Amino acid sequence: MPTAKTGGDYGIKKRAGEQTMDYSRILVFGAHPDDELTMAPTMAMLAERGVEVYICISTNGSEGYPKQEWKDEIVSLRAQEQADADAIIGTRERICIGADDMGLTNDKATFKEFIRVVRQVRPDVVFTHGPHDMHRDHLNTHALSIEAVWQAANPVSMELGEQWRTPYIFYYKGVADRQPDIVLDVRNWAHVRPLTQATQRTQLTLWNTTDEKLQAEANRLRNSEAPYTNTFWFYDRTHLSYLPGLGE
Repeated sequence: MPTAKTGGDYGIKKRAGEQTMDYSRILVFGAHPDDELTMAPTMAMLAERGVEVYICISTNGSEGYPKQEWKDEIVSLRAQEQADADAIIGTRERICIGADDMGLTNDKATFKEFIRVVRQVRPDVVFTHGPHDMHRDHLNTHALSIEAVWQAANPVSMELGEQWRTPYIFYYKGVADRQPDIVLDVRNWAHVRPLTQATQRTQLTLWNTTDEKLQAEANRLRNSEAPYTNTFWFYDRTHLSYLPGLGE
């Protein structure tokens, strides 16, 4: 029986006293346009280091209009906002599953699209939502992405692409029952977070902020030497190829 190909022994490794991520390609699942911006500094850091960053968004942003007059154009507005954020991050490609906001369902057709994305991208690492959330789209993105990573490695539904086994899965949000497994200092890319938030012009009312405030925060972070971290959780027990030092 054929076996699923894998990205190999990627992950967090110890080299010459430094902790490095030697990924070639990552895939970040987000329920809505802008969910993934939680880890925008990490994505920008990896993109700058030559990692191919792929983002897959489950929904089209159709309910994200704070003004009634935006209802008919909100999907196109959100698509442009995503493109603007990608230009800052350095995203290789953004994929949209296309479900309506509040309408993402864990059905067969949608599940197969998630499998297709994993097999198409062939990531070394998948980042996705954790299991603790109130929003149905977040919870369904969690369930669909986790199962799709598993099923993509099996010899089934081969019209969706060649099998692919993803070595690692991390949560970047939606974990409420334990402390993070990884606390990554991304201070040199901290300003990317408010800059990408500023591109999401239709959402500034929801976030109770303004473009001016976000630009000011980006400037402050550019000039700050203070640590700025992104946090991640292992999906399951995860293999490390080194003994972590006391300071890690």
